[in-house]
Amino acid sequence: MKKKTSNGGAAGVRVNEQFDLNAATVAGTIVKLWGRNRDVFLRLRVSLRGDVQETEDVYACYVTIRIPDGTIGGKLVTLQPGIVVRVDGYITHANYEETLRRFLNVAGRDDFFDKHIPPEDLDAWRAIQFRRQNAVLNALKIEPLAAGKKSQGEIVNLADLEGIVAKKWEYPRGKAVDQFVRIAVYDEYTPARDDKKGNFGKPYRQPHYVNVLFPDGKTVEGIEVKVKTKQRIRVRGEFRDQGRRVTLRDALVSLGSSDVIDMMGRVINPEALDEISAQQESLHVLANAVIVYN
Repeated sequence: MKKKTSNGGAAGVRVNEQFDLNAATVAGTIVKLWGRNRDVFLRLRVSLRGDVQETEDVYACYVTIRIPDGTIGGKLVTLQPGIVVRVDGYITHANYEETLRRFLNVAGRDDFFDKHIPPEDLDAWRAIQFRRQNAVLNALKIEPLAAGKKSQGEIVNLADLEGIVAKKWEYPRGKAVDQFVRIAVYDEYTPARDDKKGNFGKPYRQPHYVNVLFPDGKTVEGIEVKVKTKQRIRVRGEFRDQGRRVTLRDALVSLGSSDVIDMMGRVINPEALDEISAQQESLHVLANAVIVYN
């Protein structure tokens, strides 16, 4: 755990803050680049076989990288699809709204509004949005690598985290039941709020949230993990992305809106709600090893 001294509380008092560990390194091939609000984002294909460059999707996961303000250390970095890079940084979560139109576009059913929605309901359907959350690796350092197989000792996929367990849930996988935990990470990059004070004169900070997977309730090493909410844990693992197909009906019901449920009852040919589905990806950390503090 990192320690950092900062000013806080009464004038002249120095407050020691302890920050959680949050560090990650990935290497892979850039497959997509885009910009938003001056930030630059890239989609990195990362090998699950330890290679610097992976060509087969079945042996890859995809990590979204954010370059704040589009620069590293104040300098613009030359990036383009197809090049291989290594990225060092820290993990945060990104909350965003996905429109129903975007969901339908991904599902290949842009005709839903025209074929299945009564004209009087169109405006309400077009206003529907789904709240989504995913992990992002914020880049502190980026450097190009030679394409090809991994060199000796090259780190391709590694994440180190500490935090407090904020939520637990289970996800069936065949006969196994995977366990997920969401940890709140208070690292040195967590923003402090000016409108609220923390305990003992410390700044009040907004944590980053990261999902961690224990396959069948165990680490990758096969050790069963027993963890409770509000416990602090330290995890070393690797990025993985989990894809699942979500039907339009399930996505709409998850909104918990009685108005949306009423509109679903007026859909023309309502079986389309079950036929239309889209693939959704969720980035998380697969736990190779864990320390559970008490």
